Amino acid sequence: MSIAHGYAKVTGRPMAAAVHDVVGLLHATMTIYYAHVDRAPVLVLGATGPVDRTKRRPHIDWIHTAQVNANAVRDYTKWDDQPATVPDFPASFARAYRMATTEPAGPVYVCYDAGLQEEKLDRPIDVSAVAAGARPSPAQADPAAIARAAELLAHAERPVILTEFTGRHAEAVGELIGLAEETAAAVIDLGGRVSFPNRHSQNLTGGDALADADLVLALDVGDLSRPLNELDRLTNEKRSRVRSGTPIVDIGLSELRQSQWAEDLGEFQPVTLSIVADTRLALPALRVAVRERGTRDRSVRCAELRRAHEAIRARWEKEAREDWDASPLTAPRLASEIWSVIKGEDWILTSNTLEDWALRLWDVDGPHRHAGRSSGTATQIGTSIGVGLAYRGTERLVVDIQPDGDLLYDPGALWTAVRHRIPLLVVMYNNRAYYNDWEHQLRVAQHRGTPKENARVGQEIDDPAPDFAMLARSFGWHAEGPIVEPAKVRPALERALAVVRTEKRPALVDTVVRHREEKRFR
Repeated sequence: MSIAHGYAKVTGRPMAAAVHDVVGLLHATMTIYYAHVDRAPVLVLGATGPVDRTKRRPHIDWIHTAQVNANAVRDYTKWDDQPATVPDFPASFARAYRMATTEPAGPVYVCYDAGLQEEKLDRPIDVSAVAAGARPSPAQADPAAIARAAELLAHAERPVILTEFTGRHAEAVGELIGLAEETAAAVIDLGGRVSFPNRHSQNLTGGDALADADLVLALDVGDLSRPLNELDRLTNEKRSRVRSGTPIVDIGLSELRQSQWAEDLGEFQPVTLSIVADTRLALPALRVAVRERGTRDRSVRCAELRRAHEAIRARWEKEAREDWDASPLTAPRLASEIWSVIKGEDWILTSNTLEDWALRLWDVDGPHRHAGRSSGTATQIGTSIGVGLAYRGTERLVVDIQPDGDLLYDPGALWTAVRHRIPLLVVMYNNRAYYNDWEHQLRVAQHRGTPKENARVGQEIDDPAPDFAMLARSFGWHAEGPIVEPAKVRPALERALAVVRTEKRPALVDTVVRHREEKRFR
């Protein structure tokens, strides 16, 4: 299921993930949920039964049959079905395909009665009519709403664009760049997909552009409340990042997402204007409408944005050099070493961004460079293999910065990559911990005045420390490590890259990285 998720993120096309009856579906539930959160179209195909109880084998068919299989995932799939006859299979599948791929895209589940699957057909089933059926066109915006948005944007002096999933359609990225340049808007990319080049002079991701905004335009943002508000993680107090009264225009499809169970849309965020539309169509229309309202000299604003962008980059470069020779490595040192090896390649970054240091230090010039931010533990190695599958047979270098805890959940994925000849370059982001929760426990300890040294309990992946290089070699990978000395990282990466390029097989370098908040909580 994670492979299908990764493949869909890169190609935009759904892949079918066949899951075994009740037990396979239950294994896949978390990855189906993350495909829902990530707006990835996946066809999940399963089975039940036989529904006819007289045809069931003792025990095994009974424990593999649910009254309604889809109940396990119904709350976070776009649609599910269990066709009752074989002639209904084609129409059911065609509808599933259309539902999965129509924006906002997401996973669907179709369950097939095992008894029906085993029945002999009386005649061939004609699929030509449903196969030729038209797919839905994207949702266009209300022209009056686009006109009002254009009026607000054309008169704004310091507009800020927030974007999250716009980059899922590459053609929308060019329109976004054009709109930002024509309106002198600062852009903050929230990373659901790469929606704006990170080295563009108007990219102010990581800065405080919202504090000065006189208009916020949100494009394909899932949880709008989160970027617009700052949360004190110790006190849970929330403070707005924008000034009171700042107009907010929201364009996207969030209101059409259909989970009635998960609250991944976040806290309700009031806006000035909400436009339901696919940004592939809304952005060109908005650009035309803004131009119709006349142009003006925005060179002063553009110069301000350029200086702010350069200041952010200079800050990151300075921070990246801190503790440069520390052992274990810092995350920015590792990101820098990887970049020094791959920057001459036609590279793709799969999922994890090494605490965002890859997005800060690398030249991420478009959506093809990165498939979007990572999902939860136990999904990232599978998603990375899906991205690698999408590029298998090309000359593109697929790079996975692989968290240690994530790989421990699914080490068998390493065999899958070798078995299916998927040439990945995997660099372990090995902090020997489930550190997201460790970090949370440190905050709890600070808030409650309890011993911080207890935060490691249940979160540390050490004593013994897993040997990921040995594990990978046992599956047929080239692998080196664990490496804690910074000077040894680049030579190991160069050797691994040579294996990927010349032998077309996966290679892993296990690098040990220090905890990102080590200084803060000393």
